Amino acid sequence: MSLKRLLRGTARALRVLAIMGLALAPFGARADAAYPGDRPVSIVVPYSPGGATDAVARLLSVKLAQTMGGTFVVENRPGASGTIAMSAVARARPDGHMLFMNEITSTVVKELVPGLTFDPVQALEPAVLVAETPFVLVINSNVPATNLKEFIAYAQSHPGKITYGSGGVGSGPHLAGELFRQLTGAEILHVPYRGSGPALQDLLGGQIQMLITAAPTVAPMIKDGRLRALAVARNERIPALPQVPTATEAGLPGFEISNWFGLAAPEGTPKGIIEAIAKGVNQALKDPEFLARLDGAGGVPLGGTSAQARQRVGAETQRWSAMLHASGGPRASKQ
Repeated sequence: MSLKRLLRGTARALRVLAIMGLALAPFGARADAAYPGDRPVSIVVPYSPGGATDAVARLLSVKLAQTMGGTFVVENRPGASGTIAMSAVARARPDGHMLFMNEITSTVVKELVPGLTFDPVQALEPAVLVAETPFVLVINSNVPATNLKEFIAYAQSHPGKITYGSGGVGSGPHLAGELFRQLTGAEILHVPYRGSGPALQDLLGGQIQMLITAAPTVAPMIKDGRLRALAVARNERIPALPQVPTATEAGLPGFEISNWFGLAAPEGTPKGIIEAIAKGVNQALKDPEFLARLDGAGGVPLGGTSAQARQRVGAETQRWSAMLHASGGPRASKQ
């Protein structure tokens, strides 16, 4: 074959490829632009119904259907410290149709669950922060303590007698309990549940003595006397419970932790879809009706960019990993 014929053939091939590229490019662009399209989007919650994570996810699913179109549904997949839900989303097709209701557990569960074959921090791409809820430390009303100092003294003098509940290993309430143990030196035992709802029921029944959980979840029971609130885990009091002191006011400086929520997608999800998710959430957070409902559930709006979400996840991972290592890792849980 002559050089001239070879060049002509190459030129024709390049023209065909260029035409194909121009023809296919709009399809990729439209795939992102049309998101979410006709297929439903699942927001996977790693806990049973009844807790703060589930409540925020359900509020968000309704509003995203309005702001983005399409159908958004909540799937509860509790168990195995949230890794059942995390794994399902991590293995899903990275097209934005299965999202994880991200929260603090994903940042530490790799260290807490032996044999976990994937790292949620790497396998789940943060798309956007949604909200956070302040934590309050509550005890069963039969525990002989009327304030935080008395409770700490009681726990210190009764090692192994105080049990506290959580929605699972690595959940926000679990890490809050570990932080309490580290700061006070009290020997308390962790009891993991498949969500904060079941833990709350056992607290009311007296099977456990302490719970650190989202304030709105327990506010009615504090007001009617079934539970006793000792402190909020933040640097300022909260409107829902103005009579409850901060941990610093109550005598435990450094006891600060909040339950934060966001949406995460499988690693490899196109940037356009990640940005569409962030845009939809930020639009929802501008809606007065949604904000009022979020406030009713105790949520403080966050929003922002995917970069800010990644930064928050990174900071939380670093903080709680350091805390766990400093304390020698969490003590054995009472099953």
